[in-house]
Amino acid sequence: MLPNKRSGRVLAAAALAAALLAAAPAAQAQNRTSLRGAINPNKGKIGTPMDLKIAFTIDPPAGTVPGTLSELTLQFPPNAKVNANLFPVCSAATINAAKSFRNCPKGSQIGGGRGHADVTAVPVYNADFDVTLFNGSRSGKKITVHVYAIRPVPIYEAFEATLTRTRGRYGYRFVAKLPYSLQEISPGWFAQVRDFNSTIRARRKIRGKTRGFIESSTLCPRSLSVPLAGSFKFLDGTSSSSQTTIRCRR
Repeated sequence: MLPNKRSGRVLAAAALAAALLAAAPAAQAQNRTSLRGAINPNKGKIGTPMDLKIAFTIDPPAGTVPGTLSELTLQFPPNAKVNANLFPVCSAATINAAKSFRNCPKGSQIGGGRGHADVTAVPVYNADFDVTLFNGSRSGKKITVHVYAIRPVPIYEAFEATLTRTRGRYGYRFVAKLPYSLQEISPGWFAQVRDFNSTIRARRKIRGKTRGFIESSTLCPRSLSVPLAGSFKFLDGTSSSSQTTIRCRR
């Protein structure tokens, strides 16, 4: 028996739906992230200048492509304060206009780090990139982030991240929204950050006293640790988060 027109339309619609489902890309598997932090010195009186070390890794499930990081949020413990008002400022606009740090005031650099990224479209794996951090505002609300890489394409770009004072479990929230040019670094070439290690280390002599960009504001708690958290957003809409603690001594 031949199918009638209605059943023919149903069969055609079902076939079209099946074809569309087969052609649709699979959803990006969620990336696994880990976070580490340390302070140096990890013991001292209130007002002690400190170095803050932050590191993270991003690992995709086996057999999948790593995600392209679009936004990083870090929440720092409430046991320290930022003395941005004591340090000179260098903006992203200043760096990008000169294509160098030559116009940044002495003492405005507060830290930096190094990471590795994949660009699977090329393919290039484990490519180095360097990050330099500057005080972005005297109010302490901005951190200037500069990214430098030479492989697979030259990158020399600065942008501004935000730093917000918070209350409760955490004391500061750092948010870095990566410019799209640092995500798709060349047409069809997406950078996939795999790991990053950074240190904020800045000191200044003010009226004979050494002051730090970061100084302790409390003694180490009895738990001998303070909280650190990170959240990672990716270009495909997925996200991941990680929590850890920073050890200290009394």
